Amino acid sequence: MVLLYDGDCGFCTGWADFGRRRFAPEVRIVPWQSVDPEVYGVPEERLLREVVLVDEAGHAPAGPRAVTPPPGGAMAIAGTLRSGNRAGRLLGRALGARPVRRPAAAVYRLVSRNRYRLRFPLLPARQGASCSTTRS
Repeated sequence: MVLLYDGDCGFCTGWADFGRRRFAPEVRIVPWQSVDPEVYGVPEERLLREVVLVDEAGHAPAGPRAVTPPPGGAMAIAGTLRSGNRAGRLLGRALGARPVRRPAAAVYRLVSRNRYRLRFPLLPARQGASCSTTRS
């Protein structure tokens, strides 16, 4: 499995690095700019809006909750967390729980639309404030 995120966004990169270190997911977390999005079948326009979780062949993850198109946004993050350590699995299950899905998706959209204004809290301002997306 692969989680594709915006590697030109300091906020996104900070959270991707934090998630990789803290939750040790089995999912590969990669900036979409370092791969050919066509290989994964995900349009670049979508990748500018949200993270997307795909399998290595570019399909939606298989399993009882498989969806087409591949999950994006909060549900992609939930799927990534569920592949990690105990804390990640717990957080991923909570984020993907039916009562939390809609609010999580709304919060994700709000953050995604305003990420150019945000910086990752654990990075120095010069690293965390850079985002290629100015207003989406």
